[in-house]
Amino acid sequence: MSFFNEDLIDKVIQMTWRNPAFMAISIAMVWLVPQLLIRRIMAQNYEESKLLKQKQKIEKLYPSSFK
Repeated sequence: MSFFNEDLIDKVIQMTWRNPAFMAISIAMVWLVPQLLIRRIMAQNYEESKLLKQKQKIEKLYPSSFK
């Protein structure tokens, strides 16, 4: 006796994979979640580089040691 019979498997497939609303949401999640993560990482890197450039420009204007 198997736990999953064919009728149950067919019903689950019909309710999920063949459902257009479920497919739209699942495709959107696969598409958008990585994009949001990458965007967040890129924004963080941009802010860090912006602060570093600002710090370098300030150091050019006001050198810490005299030569």
